[in-house]
Amino acid sequence: MGQLLFILLYGFTVITFFVGLIVLRKGIKKNRIDRLYFTSTMLSGAWSLFIGLVVIQTDPGSAALMRALALAAVFGQFICITYLLVFWSGIRGRMMHWIVGFAWMGVLLYPFLIRRDRMVFEKTAYGMAYRIKPGIWSGAYTVFCAAIAVNMIFLAVYMLRRSIRKREKIMACALMVCVFIVGFGCAFDTLMQMSGYMTFPGSTIGQFAAQMVLYQTYIFYNKSRVTLENMSEFVYYSVDEPVFLFDEGEKLCIVNNGATVFLGMSAEECCKMRMKDIFDMQHNVFRFQGSKNRVEAKCLQNGRSCSVSIDKIYDGYKDIIGYIVIVHDVTQHVHMVEQLAREKQRADRANEAKGSFLANMSHEIRTPINAVMGMNEMILRESGDETILEYARNIQDASKSLLVLINDILDFSKIESGMMEVVEEAYSLRMLLKALKTECSIRAGEKGLDLAFHVPKDTPAVLMGDQVRVRQVLLNILTNAVKYTMKGGVTLTVSYKKTAERRVKLTFEISDTGIGIKEESIDRLFSKFDRVDEGQVHAIEGSGLGLCIVDRLVQLMHGTVEVSSVYGEGSTFTVTLEQEVIGEETVGSLQEEAKGAGRRRETIPVFVAPEAKVLAVDDNKVNLTVIRGLLRKTEVQVTCADSGKACLERAAAEHYDVILLDHMMPGMDGIETLEALRDMPGNCCKDSVVIALTANAMAGVREMYLEKGFDDYLAKPIEGTMLERMLLRYLPKEYIIQDNSNLKREEEL
Repeated sequence: MGQLLFILLYGFTVITFFVGLIVLRKGIKKNRIDRLYFTSTMLSGAWSLFIGLVVIQTDPGSAALMRALALAAVFGQFICITYLLVFWSGIRGRMMHWIVGFAWMGVLLYPFLIRRDRMVFEKTAYGMAYRIKPGIWSGAYTVFCAAIAVNMIFLAVYMLRRSIRKREKIMACALMVCVFIVGFGCAFDTLMQMSGYMTFPGSTIGQFAAQMVLYQTYIFYNKSRVTLENMSEFVYYSVDEPVFLFDEGEKLCIVNNGATVFLGMSAEECCKMRMKDIFDMQHNVFRFQGSKNRVEAKCLQNGRSCSVSIDKIYDGYKDIIGYIVIVHDVTQHVHMVEQLAREKQRADRANEAKGSFLANMSHEIRTPINAVMGMNEMILRESGDETILEYARNIQDASKSLLVLINDILDFSKIESGMMEVVEEAYSLRMLLKALKTECSIRAGEKGLDLAFHVPKDTPAVLMGDQVRVRQVLLNILTNAVKYTMKGGVTLTVSYKKTAERRVKLTFEISDTGIGIKEESIDRLFSKFDRVDEGQVHAIEGSGLGLCIVDRLVQLMHGTVEVSSVYGEGSTFTVTLEQEVIGEETVGSLQEEAKGAGRRRETIPVFVAPEAKVLAVDDNKVNLTVIRGLLRKTEVQVTCADSGKACLERAAAEHYDVILLDHMMPGMDGIETLEALRDMPGNCCKDSVVIALTANAMAGVREMYLEKGFDDYLAKPIEGTMLERMLLRYLPKEYIIQDNSNLKREEEL
């Protein structure tokens, strides 16, 4: 019987050692879990072997020695399993030290438990057996074994309660089974000894069974790690980018060759580091929703900029078993972006410089033009000498041509800076066409050209669109047509096509019998600062911006402009715009044009208001003279001030209904004067309307003045009728004794 029991226990030893060798071959170099499990298998095999040797001994002394060696394996087994349970359950800190420390207390009991005088050995039917003599040490051993069992059960229960993953729950249940098997065997041996019987190796058989269950648990645990390891082949040999694999505890397990090259370290050195040691990035980068997270980071090891992609790795139970971190080196891209940012800053500064230059040029040129055109308009209004009037008209034409050039440059600057906006509102197509015909007929008449407008009478008259920009586009093309046509005429043909219930596509076709355009030059026609066939047209005024502005404005209004031409015979420009129709009114006939458009007319003021008081502030005395002269027929009481300080003095002494305040003045400019005016105690003009006068007509200027507190804005050169209409808008109605605004508008049309 004893021989059979020895063979059984020896078989347990062989099986356990074989399992240990498998672990040694596959996993011992991986981590502490593998090393602990390998050690536990060796101790389990030693336990079975030495207890088996006890069974076949005939000498009590030899049996005592074998039993002492077996007891050493028992205590070592207890320590290894305790460590395994601690690491698998995730207990850390002081509690872990207490639990592990208690397992090590067996070392203190060991010398007293192996003493020969405390043991009784005798031969039984199943071989040599033993029991511990009753006493303090047998009691201590019993308490120790019970405490170890309680500790292990506690760890298994703790792991089960805190488990949120299926695999952890399965592992916890398996470990609990192991503890109960070992505990049952130890309890069986202890109870037999306490009853005075010799021990049967029940605990040895139980620990072997538990070891086999533990082996299955170890294999199950390693499934997730094996998944990561299997991925390493792909990581190492297929990916050039730096790749890091972290386990579910966020510990770095695997790096590929790209990662070692990127960090300039060996794989062993890399795996000693944590994420925070490698990258400077936000905290808790592994805590994110979804399966992927991407963050920007700086590598602490080499200072390179990186885009870090983090992906979760799942097991068969959809639990997270690790993270794969792929690093993209974006240093070159970041440097490129920074370089582009610097280039953009330089371009912005250049644009600001260009804008500042244009604004200054606008101011410097418009100021004298304002004086010239204002004085000239006073001559046209007041002179009766036909010769002088002819001179004045020539001055007026030259001034307008110069003003067109300046406006073209400013409009182009607005378009280039993206500050040109399309403002849609209801407008009359009939009035717009009549105004265009009146304005262009004068120029055409001076050159002996025919000007014809062909407009179907049923064309919708009231449309929704940007009247100012539509007028500017058509006027530019008509003016060009008149300019480059020496004989014959210019024809504007309007047609329309309904595209929806309340929308029409308008087509404006402007044909001339002028010099035409060479076919190879048509593509350059809408280029900025480019005048095609310069040798032939150098004597004709122009900046080369008019058609470029037309093209950009038509694009802003989502329309098209096309050109066809026969060199030496003429050209045709076709502009197509889609507009919304308002109401049922139609254009009708445009033949009721104003007669004698070139003849001098008696100037009629927009209004008459002798009780109204206006304060004009400008450092240029000629401009003050112009304002006073332009308002003479309105009978408005105009007071002049040549500085901001003089303005404040006048405002403190008398109330004015409207203050016309120039911006660019030496000493105290217009904005500073307005601020001082609003804050000045004893101000008689606290509620007066303040209108900014300026030669700066750049994009965004009107909004800037309104934001600074001005009520309105008027650009130089000041046109008399425009000034009168603005004053009519803001003067108290009770001061207006004669309103000629409607009459004036009809005369202009």
